[in-house]
Amino acid sequence: MAPVTTRDDAAKLVDSNSAPPESVQGLELSMLEDRFRRVLTENDALAKELEIANKELFGLHQEEEELTMTWKASTAVTARQKSTAQAIAKNVQVGKRTGTRKLIDTAQHLQELHDVHRRLQSVNRQLSFAQELQQEQLATVERKIASRSTRARKIEQAIYRLVVEAQAESSLDRALSVAVAHGGSLVRSVLAREGRPPR
Repeated sequence: MAPVTTRDDAAKLVDSNSAPPESVQGLELSMLEDRFRRVLTENDALAKELEIANKELFGLHQEEEELTMTWKASTAVTARQKSTAQAIAKNVQVGKRTGTRKLIDTAQHLQELHDVHRRLQSVNRQLSFAQELQQEQLATVERKIASRSTRARKIEQAIYRLVVEAQAESSLDRALSVAVAHGGSLVRSVLAREGRPPR
């Protein structure tokens, strides 16, 4: 038997089998309940995905703060090392008069500071790259959240349209009440937000 997807299909199927009107109402009720269940299942899945994405976004924000603090500390160290290197270079020029040995020692010390400075610059570049990568990841997560929020909104609007259509049929009042009660606070909050409380 082909699946029944709409109210007209149900009516045609029942008419073709010469079934009583109660069969049409039963099929409509079953179709409405199936649609509610599918919508609620999809909404639950989207809510879980949104919760996971929020946790990921929170973790990424914490990582960004840690990277920013590390980068600032590295920048301060680099500035101090550069200042120290410049001061030592001046001292070397003055210390040339004090002897060759002192000049050699000072030059070695200056080289070590330059090495440290280069290493700090390398760390600085790595931190900058990590920060850019983290910002890209944040942007990706935000796009995912926006997409999932849009999907959730569409599902809520679909629930609202189903309820409006069901309220237009007085024969479905009882079935609608049962479906809304089964949907719980999620369906009631959707109806309240859209401005049509359940009967």
